[in-house]
Amino acid sequence: MWRIEFSSVKFLPFLPEEAQANPGVYGYELAHWLCASLAKTGLVTTYPLGEDWGWLLEFLDDDLEIMVGCSSVCGEDEGYEGKPIDWSIFVEPRRSMKQKIFGTAPVAAAERLQEAIKSLLAAEGIEVRDVEA
Repeated sequence: MWRIEFSSVKFLPFLPEEAQANPGVYGYELAHWLCASLAKTGLVTTYPLGEDWGWLLEFLDDDLEIMVGCSSVCGEDEGYEGKPIDWSIFVEPRRSMKQKIFGTAPVAAAERLQEAIKSLLAAEGIEVRDVEA
């Protein structure tokens, strides 16, 4: 699994705390922006799906499945102070049964998604930190 973190005010929530996945768990705005931005580059994902920990995008292509997770790294109500908060994005390939049998993984596709995410954030002036996952 690959993961990055960054700080920004760009993706702060616009709905109140009680509408979030959990207290202090934001990320819909980030996931929606990422979904739309990736689609413009030809990398089409699902719309954001809510999870307890944040928001999930799925990149599906034939027998290829890659999960992209988006979430805040902050405390309850911190997203409403108008200050930068920390965000986390992960990319995790899921191997199909065929890939498990033959010992292969969708590495090239995952790397393409990772580079696209970094480029999109860089275009917004956002500096990312790679995190050991």
